Amino acid sequence: MGYLSTCNAESAIAVCDPYNCGFHRRKKPHKTKNNGEIREFAYADLVSATSGFSSGKFLGKGSHGSVYRAVLDNGKLIAAVKKTKMNCNIPADNEIEILSRVYHPRLVNLIGYSSDTLCENQFIVVEYMPNGSLYDLLHSASYKSPGWHMRVRFALQVAKAVRALHSSNPPVIHRDIKSSNVLIDQNWNARLGDFGLALRGHVEDVRFNCTPPAGTLGYLDPAYLEPADVSTKSDVFSYGILLLEIISGRRAIDMNHSPSSVVDWAVPLIGAGDFAAICDVRVGSPKDKEVVRSLMALAARCVRSDAGERPGIARW
Repeated sequence: MGYLSTCNAESAIAVCDPYNCGFHRRKKPHKTKNNGEIREFAYADLVSATSGFSSGKFLGKGSHGSVYRAVLDNGKLIAAVKKTKMNCNIPADNEIEILSRVYHPRLVNLIGYSSDTLCENQFIVVEYMPNGSLYDLLHSASYKSPGWHMRVRFALQVAKAVRALHSSNPPVIHRDIKSSNVLIDQNWNARLGDFGLALRGHVEDVRFNCTPPAGTLGYLDPAYLEPADVSTKSDVFSYGILLLEIISGRRAIDMNHSPSSVVDWAVPLIGAGDFAAICDVRVGSPKDKEVVRSLMALAARCVRSDAGERPGIARW
């Protein structure tokens, strides 16, 4: 369902033990930013709600665990449950902490959490997105390819999600913006999910300076080579890749094409003004060509190799 991402957790632990960086475990928050209650679910209830975390309830892989569909509260609540290994409780606690601070209608928001009786696994309960991921819509034969109106709407909705993260105090850097982490809700609106790799704070904070780079090949900022390089502009780069993917229908990296990188293929065409060559042929020519051209031009600016030349979120 679109919870695919990569992170070398072992190298992250080796490079930076959060305890040695001066961090301490925090108590779980009890309210989200919008004052909604964060529930502590009984482990037995999650087992029952997911049919024992059965394969029939499996939705996909997340940055630090597997995700399952859960039916809770006697059928009144449908949710997604992310099952993660404790790993000193850090990744899941980080995700819970961030999601409790940045509630927004364009995000996949936190409902609650739990842990098993042996404290081997932790569970994050979030809103369920019934219509799969943007990756599914763009690349799976099981879905009808979305038209231009829907694609433009998705692009704008993800931009709002990123703006909400970057404008929060302190800012949140997602670090894994990609089409499989853009999930589609019951009203066919886009939501940004999976905060397993996210960082919350200012770039000068200790945690930023001791957290190794992470992300997904094809979307990962080439300027993000070491911890000190991280910034909101890394998310801007990933968003630019996503824009090119939405417009062209091509994967970020596709070995069936030459060049395989959507950036290496699309940016020269944008520079030459050949916008028609980039548009997804499956949905024909867009009616409002100027809007799509504007998105292409924005994408080209977002994926500039020099992070300082990329637009900030306030300029979108």
